Amino acid sequence: AVADFDEKSKDVDASDLQISLEKDKISSEAMPAAILCSTLKLVAMTGEIYGGSLNDAEAEVLDEVSRSILLLKPKSKSSPLPLFVAIAVAEAAQSISSASSSATNRTPLLRRSGATAGQLAIKSYAPRMEDPTRYAMSKDKGKSQRQAILDRNRREYKREHKAATRELRLDAAFIENERRQAKQKRDNTAREKRNKNFAWLEEEQATMNQQVRMGGGLLKGGGIGAARAKARSGKLGIKKGGKF
Repeated sequence: AVADFDEKSKDVDASDLQISLEKDKISSEAMPAAILCSTLKLVAMTGEIYGGSLNDAEAEVLDEVSRSILLLKPKSKSSPLPLFVAIAVAEAAQSISSASSSATNRTPLLRRSGATAGQLAIKSYAPRMEDPTRYAMSKDKGKSQRQAILDRNRREYKREHKAATRELRLDAAFIENERRQAKQKRDNTAREKRNKNFAWLEEEQATMNQQVRMGGGLLKGGGIGAARAKARSGKLGIKKGGKF
């Protein structure tokens, strides 16, 4: 597609080509050339930025880019590239070549030995310890040594007292939370047990009432009517004529 654009691009500059996401410009004949020129410009900028900043590893890092640029043949007889594309290819190749060339001779990265454990280990430093007895606050200036020591001990006692009170408060809150959770768990277990027993009693009462309604000598009595009759007769343990 870039080669087909050659006849119409004699007076075209690479800077005039821009990538656009508009529908009419995406399908235009100049879009492949614009994409290729933008890619080559990005490659050239990469060579300028990373050249000399990769600890002499530019040749290995940019090897694939160099091989890709070599595959571009601007002067190919079968499909020659436009002049502005050839110029962009030359600029990108020059930038990558300058970045990959090293002024110092070195061993290739693949032949180097790996870093040792000592080189990878993080250096440890001894912490700087200060003697708290030698620390003097501005409020202790002008006091005698005995009074300064007494005030310092008083301040330390207050700090320790506040810290201990805070820890005790946190422990008390944690213990109370655990106690409430345990009580809630016991209450839920007891509630489920009661509900289960109530459900069983209601089911048994419903079965007895159903057998009374069916008749046929299965079961006599039962139901609220039988209870009221027994209450009137005084056989239920309630006084005659009493109310529930």
